[in-house]
Amino acid sequence: MEPISSNIAAQEELSVAPTGLVLQPFVFSIAVFFVVHAISLGIWRLFVDAKFAVWKYSPQPFGMYLFWGILVLVFIGFNFGMAGFSTFKQPARGCIATVVTVGLAFLLPGVLVYGYGALDPTFTSVGGVGYGAAGLIVLIGFYGFGILATGMSGWPWSDSGVRPVVGSVAQLAGGCCLTGLGYFLLIYPNLTTASEPHAPLLALPVAIGWFYSVIVAWLTTFLIFDNWPWSMLKRKSQTALAALVGNFLLGTALYAGHLALLRWVLIPSSALEKLGTTLPIWPAQLGVWIAFWLIFWANVAGNWPNRFGMLTNRVIRASICWGLGLISFEIYTRWFAVSVLHEAEIVPGFGGDPLTWVDLLNYVMLIYVVYFEFYGLSKEKSAN
Repeated sequence: MEPISSNIAAQEELSVAPTGLVLQPFVFSIAVFFVVHAISLGIWRLFVDAKFAVWKYSPQPFGMYLFWGILVLVFIGFNFGMAGFSTFKQPARGCIATVVTVGLAFLLPGVLVYGYGALDPTFTSVGGVGYGAAGLIVLIGFYGFGILATGMSGWPWSDSGVRPVVGSVAQLAGGCCLTGLGYFLLIYPNLTTASEPHAPLLALPVAIGWFYSVIVAWLTTFLIFDNWPWSMLKRKSQTALAALVGNFLLGTALYAGHLALLRWVLIPSSALEKLGTTLPIWPAQLGVWIAFWLIFWANVAGNWPNRFGMLTNRVIRASICWGLGLISFEIYTRWFAVSVLHEAEIVPGFGGDPLTWVDLLNYVMLIYVVYFEFYGLSKEKSAN
C-alpha cells in the first residue's frame, strides 16, 4: 500500500512541501499524532461513546462501515494510486477522496447486508447479524488487496507492460480472489447458518487472532524491514511469491508469541478466566496497536533511524514499534478504554476492545497521510 511506504526519499519530498506550519521532524510527528487522536475522539464521541454519543451506532453497524472504509481507502490510495484524484489541489483532493471513500464504505457493505442478505441469512440485516459477517471480509481483504500493491509490487501485472489503469483493475480482481478464498476458508464456515461447505478450519477467535498476526508480519516486513527478507531474492516474481506466502509463516510465529505474552504477562488472571475461549482473538487486539505504530513510524516519523547499517536500523525500528505497541496496549486496557472512551470493563482495571478504536485511529491517520498529504503541516528536511 503506497504510501504505506518504506520509501524514505518519497516521504522527505512530501514532508518538505511548503504548505502549512513547518515543524521539526519530532514536533511534526507529535503534531500528527495529536491531530489523528483529536479527530478520532471526536468521531467516537459522536457515534460510539456509550456515555456521550449523539448518534449511537456501536458496536454495529459502526464497526462494519469503519472497516469497509479502510478497505475502500486501500482500493483508492494504493491499488489505484489516487488515480482520478491527483489532478485536484489540496485540500480539495483530500475532501473529494474522503467523500467518495465514505460513500463507498456505506454502499458496498450495504449491498451485502440489505441486498445479498435476503438470500443468505449469514449477511442478513435482521437483528444486525450480517454486520459482523460483512465487516470480517475486511480482515482478509486488508491483506489480500494490500499485499499486491506493496510486498508484491503489483506483480505480475507490473511486469506485463499493461497500462497502469489496467494493472490496477487486475490488482482489484486479484485481491477479490485472495479475499474470497481466505474468507470462505477461514471465516464463513464459522458464521453461516446454512449447511456448511466444510467444517471450520479454525475457530473464529483463532482465525481472527492468527490472521491479524499475518497482517502484522506483512506490515513489519514491508514498512520496517524494507520488504526484507523477501527482497533478498533476485527475481521480482520470487520476491512477490515469497512475500505472499512468507508472511503467513512469520505471522504464525508472531501469533504464538503474542498469545503467550498476553496469557502470561499482559492480561490479568481474572480477565483470562472471563475471556475463556475468546482469548485467541487477543493477539489481534495487541496486533492492531503494533500495526498502528508500524504505519505511523514509516509514514509520519520517517522510519527513523536511517543512519546506521540496515540490520541496526531495522532492529531499532522494530524494537520501537513493538515497545510502543505494548505500552499503548497497557495504557488502553488499564485506563484509556474505560475512563476516556467509556468502553465496558472485562474485570475491574482491565477492559476495552482495541480493534474498533485503533482501526479508527488507523483510518483517520491514513486519510490524513494518503488523501490530505499532511495538509496544514510540513516537516523540515532533516539529515537524520
